[in-house]
Amino acid sequence: MAASSSRFHNSYPNKINSSESATMEKRENGVVEHMQIDRSGPSCNETSFSALFHEKREKKLQDAWPMLESSFEEFGVSCALNLAERSVTVSTTGRTKGRNSFDKATRIVELLATTHVPPYLAIEILNGDRKHILIKTGNQQGGLCSIYGIKKDQFVKQRECLACSLEALAALTFCYLFLNEDTVAAVGDPLALMAIRKLVVGCIVNNADPATTISEVKTVLRRRQGVENLQHPNVDYLRMENSGPSLDLYGMLEVTSFSKTCYIGREKVVQEALPFLQSFLEEYGISCTLNMAERSMTLSTTRRTKDPDVMDKAVILVELLARTSIPACKAIEILHGRLQHEVIKTGFQEGGLCSKYGIKKERFVKNKDRFKCYLQTLARLSKCEIYINCCCSGNFRCRIKAVQVNCRVLLH
Repeated sequence: MAASSSRFHNSYPNKINSSESATMEKRENGVVEHMQIDRSGPSCNETSFSALFHEKREKKLQDAWPMLESSFEEFGVSCALNLAERSVTVSTTGRTKGRNSFDKATRIVELLATTHVPPYLAIEILNGDRKHILIKTGNQQGGLCSIYGIKKDQFVKQRECLACSLEALAALTFCYLFLNEDTVAAVGDPLALMAIRKLVVGCIVNNADPATTISEVKTVLRRRQGVENLQHPNVDYLRMENSGPSLDLYGMLEVTSFSKTCYIGREKVVQEALPFLQSFLEEYGISCTLNMAERSMTLSTTRRTKDPDVMDKAVILVELLARTSIPACKAIEILHGRLQHEVIKTGFQEGGLCSKYGIKKERFVKNKDRFKCYLQTLARLSKCEIYINCCCSGNFRCRIKAVQVNCRVLLH
């Protein structure tokens, strides 16, 4: 662990202007935090936070940078991407909406720099639409190995056990899970995140068997969700053990796993598209399993994974197939990059317009019906195909799906 950390730092020298810095702290995982003096500003102080990222994350950050910059700007936080030093820096401004806004921005930067969390998911976390945890497992400051004095050999062994259990954990909790060199990131339900933290700490610190902890997690979630059977029968654990997750540049295991439930009535569509999806993902070394009993689909990187970033596209495809009425052929076109799309959550689900703006159900139903009357006209003017999807079993939801069918501007 220490050896890989030193290679990371040798590749990324620290070049912060010391004459402008009041305090500076360099962490072992490549994160730099410092306070700069802004003599021209009215508040006299500017707080900045920088994080160094690996070159393999450079293209993803560069492509998503306009979207990230716009999201940070909404909170009054300035940001800068330095490709020469491979660093991301966020700073307070006169428009910053309180210390909490800057704290959220620093957590997002750390996620983007040290994990495989895709930028679109990080933005949803920044906006408060999703919850997440970031567990430092290595020898960096605040890492489990550093706190509890865990030896490198023990850490590597327990980390491998954790890696081979990640797909089963994702299928159980329906969280996005990202196992990186010395961090574990998870995005999902708060109760499931607490269970994931307990599993990771127990595995790394106490040498606990992940399978035992997963059984305990299953019991907790069963009580809450009222699910009779949370086992994932279609996951071949022996094959997972043999194929294993992918490796990063330092030979450390890296895993990304994701599971999504299908809305009632979409199971047949997903099942019909599964052979093509499995064939496509197999070329990239990504496993794909379907659990018809629970109406869930789980994806996970393996040791054969060529490009972990392809998981971002695969996750979008699964969400389209499982939770919208978009035809499978259109979803596959999106996967290949031949169509663009936009999803707008309009209901009371996490991040939905109704939950965000406190819209009452009666008003939502009335406006939704009114919108349906103009759907064909809107689709004709925008040159888009628009899909409205509803799931009214207790949690009222609606999504509007627009798919661009030519080179005109996509409807947002």
